Amino acid sequence: MSDLTPQLPIWLTEKNVTALAKVAQSYWQEIESYLFWWLEQQHSENAQTAILDLLAWERGINRLPDEALALYGLRVKHAFANATDAGSNLGMEQIFKRLGFGFIQVNERVPGFDWDMVEIAMLEDEFSGKEQLVSEIIKQYGRTCRRYYLTALTAVTTTNASGLIEFDKEVIG
Repeated sequence: MSDLTPQLPIWLTEKNVTALAKVAQSYWQEIESYLFWWLEQQHSENAQTAILDLLAWERGINRLPDEALALYGLRVKHAFANATDAGSNLGMEQIFKRLGFGFIQVNERVPGFDWDMVEIAMLEDEFSGKEQLVSEIIKQYGRTCRRYYLTALTAVTTTNASGLIEFDKEVIG
């Protein structure tokens, strides 16, 4: 019965199998590197500028003139979270903090101002040089039925000294 079973031809020897495995391995590693390159480009911290511009367009972010690439990438990275948080006071504070602002406070219905005015209080040294960014954030994520105004706060360090001061005065008349 073994005579009736056809034998398949073996055209690959041990050397040829090893060579074919090396070629297949290098081919799939190259394909894998292309796929991982694209995945890395999806993260705005690692993306090349052209890809970052595409991601920004997709997420509705406009690059400001003379904006640092790192800040631009940060704005693109947090675009979805910022859009989700837009409109609320706490959300606006979180948006500013994601973009590197330290102290930020959003106040509605401030006494002495119209009901639709919203105060954004921030430290003066954090606002300095970022006027366009703050304006863009307010324009993009602020409520359309509100007017925003900025209050710049300055941190001042003071030293209190206490001591005993005595003074005697005698008037003889």
